[in-house]
Amino acid sequence: MSKKLIEALDEISQKPEITLGEIITSLEKNSVTILCMIVAFPFLQPIPIPGISSLLGSIIILQGIGLIKNGKPFLTKRMKKVKIEKNNWQLIHKAGIKFSSYSSRLSLYKHPWANSRASQMTAGISIILTAAFLSLPLPIPFSNFIPALGIFFLCLGLLEEDVCLLAMGHGIMVILGFIVAYSYQFIVEQAQVGFEYVKPYINQLLSL
Repeated sequence: MSKKLIEALDEISQKPEITLGEIITSLEKNSVTILCMIVAFPFLQPIPIPGISSLLGSIIILQGIGLIKNGKPFLTKRMKKVKIEKNNWQLIHKAGIKFSSYSSRLSLYKHPWANSRASQMTAGISIILTAAFLSLPLPIPFSNFIPALGIFFLCLGLLEEDVCLLAMGHGIMVILGFIVAYSYQFIVEQAQVGFEYVKPYINQLLSL
């Protein structure tokens, strides 16, 4: 089990009010990776969540950009004020414990290179591409789960400096790339629908 992740989740749980800004303030060094995982946790189940996936997927994409740019979270002032209700946080907390216990069995080879600057930038690219797929409002089972799992592995691989977890995250990104290649027309149509749906929300989030 990821000790760092569980300790971070436990620390956040003690706060009277949980916002994205409070999360990154508490986590400091590992804030961008854990923030990505927290946002991805609601999708680690087989039922697609089209509207929410488009919005939260956009937040994950921004964190991927931050990871590439300077390894720090990329949030606007409005995003930092986004509040997570206590009952929703409890579900996120349980999902974090559950999936980190599973991933600990897959952790085979740790190396400092796994959290190097080059590794962070490479993972950032994969996170952006995977989160873009997550954002699509696809009415297909596991269309949220698979990219969310990829994001989870990538971030936990960076957090734990584990080469195997990173490889699995990148592997899922490659698989999603093949899916996009073979379903290009359908995905483009769904992307257009999703963009129009989430556009006003993105504009609100990006406005300072």
